[in-house]
Amino acid sequence: QTLLNCVNSLEDLINLYTPHFPQQCNVTIKETQPNFFNPVITPQPQGWFSNDPVYLIHPRGESCPEINISNLRSDTVLMEIQLNRVLGRLEVAYGQQHNWLNQGKAIAPTYTQIEDYEGLNCSLLSQNQTIENLCRRFDASYNLEYSDYAIIKTLDCSMNTHGILRDLVSSALTQGVKFETGITIKNLGIDRYGPIKIKSLSYNTQEGLSRHLKAKIFIFAVGEGFQSFLSDLQLRAKLKRSRSAMIVAFPALIDHNFVRMSTKNRFHFNHFIQRHEQNQQEIIYSMLANSGYTNDENFEVDIDPLLESAERYFGKDKLYSRQLYSYECIKTEFISQEEQKRRYSYWIESDPQSNYICVLPGKFSFFPTVAFQTYKKVKTMINIDQHSPQSPANFPPNIQHQANKLVRNNHALEIIL
Repeated sequence: QTLLNCVNSLEDLINLYTPHFPQQCNVTIKETQPNFFNPVITPQPQGWFSNDPVYLIHPRGESCPEINISNLRSDTVLMEIQLNRVLGRLEVAYGQQHNWLNQGKAIAPTYTQIEDYEGLNCSLLSQNQTIENLCRRFDASYNLEYSDYAIIKTLDCSMNTHGILRDLVSSALTQGVKFETGITIKNLGIDRYGPIKIKSLSYNTQEGLSRHLKAKIFIFAVGEGFQSFLSDLQLRAKLKRSRSAMIVAFPALIDHNFVRMSTKNRFHFNHFIQRHEQNQQEIIYSMLANSGYTNDENFEVDIDPLLESAERYFGKDKLYSRQLYSYECIKTEFISQEEQKRRYSYWIESDPQSNYICVLPGKFSFFPTVAFQTYKKVKTMINIDQHSPQSPANFPPNIQHQANKLVRNNHALEIIL
């Protein structure tokens, strides 16, 4: 389901955003074989998406550390099953099994297409000497021979999140949206006769002024601070806070993005490159992460396993010659009590007879689909015509200046600077 949400987001991105942000949204579909089209990233100076691919590395064979340490036959079988599942699903999503062009639009594969494909050949399997050398170093750190990893060149990429937010905010400002930051909601004026409706909202501004707001419809981006309003809106959800750690290495350790997939959590590892222009200088740094987290507010996140994995891939000398920074990430998650809403993409709670929507982005949310699905909910609640496509975005200097004041730099870049 998570993979399907991701490919559906890519469909929405190409159909809804690429035409409106042609200089920024640099993802489109391209003819890769005669009459066969796949999504591609086109290099653009102001592009939202890097054309540096993400390589998935997946261990295979009995000589890999995961199997060598456990020495269980069941682990070998499980790893082979997982590898075949990964290769099959990615082949349908981005390989040579599904033509993305249909009636002039990008169309993602269906759930059935993704789940029913049983082929074992994957056109995304690749060779990369840099990645292979990293894997050799990793295996050697366990005194093992190279275990012949499956290396998969994916369409995944790193994103310029600052650029995306800046351009979306610029577009909103151009359309007349007014932003007010730093507010604190004091009270929801609720009409409880019949379906719950919000009559008004009271809040304090960043300067401490009291304001009263009335609107046709309220859309809440649910996160930390919203828990006290759950009972008022009769939302059956519980709060979960997860803490994890990341490491920033500057300058970058290598110029490749890679993710190690594994049946063992202790072997999960991510390395992503981030590139930013600052005062006409390009700053390139590495982001290191794993899948470790804690739900205990009083328990400190342990970065030693992350450092240990990085040592095995890059070597101690190379790793500790960089400037290294670590910071904790806190994710506030509202989990609906309805099982079908416990998913990693997004959760939208609405009642067509009411006048409010609660939107919760998830771990793998992709903004095009969250926005589009919210828009479709709004259409069922108030009578609006289908929005006609707009001309490509063009932001005057004053709009860009306002957007730059509203959107701050990436946190990692702030640390380095």
